[in-house]
Amino acid sequence: KLPPEAGANNFLTRLLSDVHKGALGYKELGIGKQVIRQTTIAGTRDLMAESLFRFGKYYGWVPAGGEGTKESELKDDSIAISCIDDVIKDVPGERYADHNSPEWQVFYKANKLDCQLYEIARSTWRAQIQTIISLPLQKVRAGEGDDDEKEDEEEGEEE
Repeated sequence: KLPPEAGANNFLTRLLSDVHKGALGYKELGIGKQVIRQTTIAGTRDLMAESLFRFGKYYGWVPAGGEGTKESELKDDSIAISCIDDVIKDVPGERYADHNSPEWQVFYKANKLDCQLYEIARSTWRAQIQTIISLPLQKVRAGEGDDDEKEDEEEGEEE
């Protein structure tokens, strides 16, 4: 949480760059961009179901009632998707802002850097579709994974 003196503008840029007071510039925006690109698993509110599913795959979460094996992956994914859909069924979907409205103009002027970070986060989200490697697989490759995961990795390499 930012201190009250941080003001109400560019909250995310301030949080990620650790600059809570005063003016923000391109340096702080650059820090925010690097934090998003290098340290986050990006998710978006308007694609919440897909984002939550991706988080689960990345962290190796097994849904309640799932088995967590390669053979049960389709069944586990189906359970996870059903659970996510049930959890977010009352969450409003994508929202559109009228970028010509006076309200938007005031908001954008006060939060221009955060709007740019949003675009970077969307870009990162799209890039991670192809580049993200699950945490359990990273651990296996680093020699820190579970024995079952190591066996799965070795079997995959033999095929």
